Amino acid sequence: MNEVLEEIVSIKFNRQIGKDTWLMGFRSANLASLAKPGQFLMVHLDRTTKDPLLRRPLSIHRIQDKNQLMLLYKVVGKGTLLLSCLKKDDPISAIGPLGNGFTVSKPHEKTLLIAGGMGVAPLFFLAQSLHKVQKQKITMFLGFSTSQEVILINELKDLNIDLSLATEDGSLGTKGLVTDLLDEYLRQEFTKKPVMYACGPTLMLKKVAQMAIASNLRCYVSMEGQMACGLGICQGCAVKANNNKNKPYYYVCQDGPVFSSEMIDWQVM
Repeated sequence: MNEVLEEIVSIKFNRQIGKDTWLMGFRSANLASLAKPGQFLMVHLDRTTKDPLLRRPLSIHRIQDKNQLMLLYKVVGKGTLLLSCLKKDDPISAIGPLGNGFTVSKPHEKTLLIAGGMGVAPLFFLAQSLHKVQKQKITMFLGFSTSQEVILINELKDLNIDLSLATEDGSLGTKGLVTDLLDEYLRQEFTKKPVMYACGPTLMLKKVAQMAIASNLRCYVSMEGQMACGLGICQGCAVKANNNKNKPYYYVCQDGPVFSSEMIDWQVM
């Protein structure tokens, strides 16, 4: 069982970095020391606020200076809109780190990251960790709907990442889906088979998982779910398991959010 903490922390910054996209930072040596790439926090404005009632699950986006955690989020509803209104020194309540994170590839393994939209949030933390141990350049494919949504290009390149970008409308990078970039990449011959890590919309993850099976590659996916508790109690984030009679459903918050792609029954997704 992972150690889980609840802390009231003070925001150090909360700024908009893209269309409806915000980056928040706060300091917590305890949470930072426990956090692993792929884990998340359940965040509330503070302990006393009851509106909105439920916490919001946010991926741990990166750790800086050993004790500063950053959360990347998109304003999509009331809860995230209220988060975006918070200022420096405002308090928030954070429970975590929660969930199971990524299995980090070995130093000499070829690594391939695939991010769709806000799927870049947990993959940045993974890229940070890989940058410290990998002996070769990391390849990453990043996809957005339009150039207005594109974020973190320079920050990712600073992590020694060979980055390729796709936008659906062709306003920046290659026109098309991020899986188009992946498909072209997987057509080449490999001396070393890459390990794949993906995060993004469910349909994207389904396609990535199918490509991994076709190419006989290991693939890990970070999934989203409708979480009210983050602890497996509300069962709102269930996903169908693939050929597991003992456990027909997994809970994204408890069994994930990171899964080996063959664990999921993609036919019903």
